[in-house]
Amino acid sequence: MNKFISILFIILFIFRTENVFSNNLIYDVNNVEVKGVINNILTKKKLIELVFQKAFLIFVEKTLLKEDAISLYKTKPEIIKDLVLTYQITKNEKKNNENFLTFNIKFDSKKVNNFLAKKRISYADISNITISLLPILIKDKNIFLYEENYFYKNWIKLKEPTTKAKDKLITYSLALENIEDLEYLNNIEENINLIDIKKINSLIEGENYALVIIYSTEDKLKAFIKTSIKNRNIDRNIDLNIKEKNENKLYEEAITVIKKEINQIWKEQNLIDVNTTSFLDFYLEMKTVGDYQKLKTILDTIDIVENYLVLEMTNNYAKIRLKYKGKVNKIRSKLTEQKIKIKIIDNVWKLTIK
Repeated sequence: MNKFISILFIILFIFRTENVFSNNLIYDVNNVEVKGVINNILTKKKLIELVFQKAFLIFVEKTLLKEDAISLYKTKPEIIKDLVLTYQITKNEKKNNENFLTFNIKFDSKKVNNFLAKKRISYADISNITISLLPILIKDKNIFLYEENYFYKNWIKLKEPTTKAKDKLITYSLALENIEDLEYLNNIEENINLIDIKKINSLIEGENYALVIIYSTEDKLKAFIKTSIKNRNIDRNIDLNIKEKNENKLYEEAITVIKKEINQIWKEQNLIDVNTTSFLDFYLEMKTVGDYQKLKTILDTIDIVENYLVLEMTNNYAKIRLKYKGKVNKIRSKLTEQKIKIKIIDNVWKLTIK
């Protein structure tokens, strides 16, 4: 009977909470797995607290810059618990007296923002993207592009040890072999640093791309990263201080380090300063009776929106003051993602529900 009640409770809990779980990349941490023998020492309550801590570490790794994430590794369990809005047990199995549980965790956006604001830490409002990649290996002054290039052959094959495929921020698509690219790179072999990305035909077709040049010498391994993500260009040189004599393992670790650096670049481009509050007055042009309610529903789902106030309302329009975190380009992007048409005339914003 008790077992039936427990199962019924879990089912009811899942149905009750499924409406608050979504594909929110920022505050949702899904498929967190834990295991342990539940007894007098390790209770189910303690196991859930361990899940919260694990989910929190995943959250900070995913959304914060490296140095900020590290500073939060030792956050107290009771603080983390308070940041959790709700959780969902998606799997509960028992094997050889050991419990295996899988959770979906949803953090409270308002509490998290206040927590980060007190720490003066910005988070990255990121989304999943696909990047077209061309890794070039230069070894002993020779250029390796495709089949003889370890990085080209193994970049996608090598899986990040701590990241599940569906949780990756960046999906890579290797640039296809191109004879014109090969000829161009061979012609500028002596001045590879002066490479003109616009002449790499296999890259310029994609909206987001990364050119990675890896220099391999006897005593040093370094990389030059040239990225264009969402029309923003960032170049970076990094020394790969990896102590490994086996060449394949050396290159394997180099791929992991470079991937982390590109993740860092992507996050840097999307930082939200939770300490900066901005205001925006705009007009909602109402074509139907339900337009204001639709906008209200949309604003309630945008995590950087703090609150909003109706300043004036007529049959044709509503004038609204919006309070939000971050820069105006970010709120504009958020509204556009929600299929809201924006016209700006003489600095006056006019919104229309599509």
